[in-house]
Amino acid sequence: MAGKTINDLTPAILTDLTDADQLMLWNTEDGTTRKVALSAMRELNAQDAQGHFALLTNYYFTGGVATATEIAVEDIDSFITPNFTTDAEGVFDYRPTLMKSSIGDPFDDATSVFSLEGLTLASHVNFRASLTFEPDEDGGALDVRLLFNRHSGTTPSEDFDISDVALTMAQGADIEYPSESLLTFFIGDTIDTNAAGDAGMCKFQVRSTVPGTVRMRAMTWYITQ
Repeated sequence: MAGKTINDLTPAILTDLTDADQLMLWNTEDGTTRKVALSAMRELNAQDAQGHFALLTNYYFTGGVATATEIAVEDIDSFITPNFTTDAEGVFDYRPTLMKSSIGDPFDDATSVFSLEGLTLASHVNFRASLTFEPDEDGGALDVRLLFNRHSGTTPSEDFDISDVALTMAQGADIEYPSESLLTFFIGDTIDTNAAGDAGMCKFQVRSTVPGTVRMRAMTWYITQ
């Protein structure tokens, strides 16, 4: 469609389409006619523009359990990276096309770091963490955050975070409190894709004011390219 404008495109209904879908027709430079269904164009555009990457622990499968992390007394008031074991059937990769072509697997299971490679200054992300926390003491609170690593050559260069209060556990200890925390961020010029293998990264972490047990169920990144 090089050199063509919207005025060069001709919508039509063709009899060989069982669903009577509209087509966009155009003449190519070699004189042949190209056609593509509008529904296919819309689907391709959607895949280019938005998507998601979801990781599920064993919790969501028959007889399964969440991935547990014990927060000891010495861990109180410090951000830690909770354990997360992705179930073999728990990867749902529907990232936008450009991101998928930039990096095959954006999540490092060993470090729990998620790569933002393939995203640009026009991108933004909604992150959701599904978890529960069971405190060992009364009156606790749980904070969550995303810790960001910048790409090379930035000023400032140190890590930064966005955080929120996930739970205020006013009903007492030994109760499993559920949380569906949502953290939203845009791709700024220190965490966008600087080059192949050089992009921002983020990691989910938690901080509790009391000892207890974090049980991770899922993490999902909702991505708009």
